[in-house]
Amino acid sequence: MQADEINRLFGIDESFMLPDKLMQLLFSDLIEDIYEKYIELQKDLAYDGFTNYFQEEHSSRKAMMQDFTPKELSELVAKIAGGECSSCLDICAGTGGLTIALHNIAPECIFYCEELSQRAVPLLLFNLAVRNIDAFVSNKNVLTGEIVQNYRVRKCGKFGKIEKIGEIPNIPVDVCVTNPPYSLKWEYDEKQKDERFAEFGYPPKQFADLGFIIHGMSRLNEDKGRIIAILPHGVLFRGNKEAEIRRKMLEKGLVKSIIGLPDKLFLNTDIPVAIMEFCKQPSEQIIFIDASREFEKNKKKNRLTNENIKKILFALQNNTEIKKYSHMADMAEIRVNEFNLNISRYVDMYEPPPKIDIVSVSKASSIKSQNKSCSLQTGHFPERTCSM
Repeated sequence: MQADEINRLFGIDESFMLPDKLMQLLFSDLIEDIYEKYIELQKDLAYDGFTNYFQEEHSSRKAMMQDFTPKELSELVAKIAGGECSSCLDICAGTGGLTIALHNIAPECIFYCEELSQRAVPLLLFNLAVRNIDAFVSNKNVLTGEIVQNYRVRKCGKFGKIEKIGEIPNIPVDVCVTNPPYSLKWEYDEKQKDERFAEFGYPPKQFADLGFIIHGMSRLNEDKGRIIAILPHGVLFRGNKEAEIRRKMLEKGLVKSIIGLPDKLFLNTDIPVAIMEFCKQPSEQIIFIDASREFEKNKKKNRLTNENIKKILFALQNNTEIKKYSHMADMAEIRVNEFNLNISRYVDMYEPPPKIDIVSVSKASSIKSQNKSCSLQTGHFPERTCSM
């Protein structure tokens, strides 16, 4: 959908007006008619039609480090999460891309969406209601726990019904999906008691990435809970506090898989990212997948194709070792690498230089020497052969 189509649908002249106007419409009698018109425009509700619009018109990469998840990457995360889950927490849900993708394969799942941006929340609520997704939404700061407002989206006929509520049930979930802001700075007081960080400690203040993961861990079902997170590569190898958190998680067997992805997948950043899978049930091995070289070029950006996704899932679901692509590492190997999870330490992508044909090189060298000798004798540089 184009920006002008979205603006006309919601009756606004400028895009900056949308969040406030939409929040009013969501609680008005006009909203069901707008849902119908939106479906006519969007047609395919299998993905978030607001992603590019919001990033171009409303997101704040500088202040909030917002990078909304591309459609293909959302699909991959959803397929890793799998359809056998009854509850899902979407941390930093944005406008709902990851939730929509998982809802496509687990339609009976109930979702708990947490999002800080008050500009994103109205679009998130709209996306949930127009698809009749059963969900709780919290406009909150995930790291500090501060809540602005909670909402309930109830299945109701064709479209969901939105209402403001007090508290959201703190129920353990089967799966958590997240694409948190990368390397966000976070000022906190370690002396303040926060049970979420009692086991692993706080991340460094300049890199909050693992803070979102620890928050997700605190909400997981103890028996089968999993986190599928899109994270910057720095969490795999950075030192100091992150290294200590990583060591504790690895020694407990909480890391299950690491998938390196191509760069230039996102609209507003070119950095490469990795999918990390964490699990409550200890895993004795970690599968490393380097999918960074397999993508389709799409103008200035790259995208994952269906074949790229199928290959990742095949290696992941079968714990398959593929030369120059995937490797199963046990804890002994992780310890040898001092708990550094840089993918290149585990998946050997080295390409040896081509073998030199000594005979051909010798012949070429001999001919060159003969031609040089001929040139010196004739005073001409050879553009023809010269018999000796």
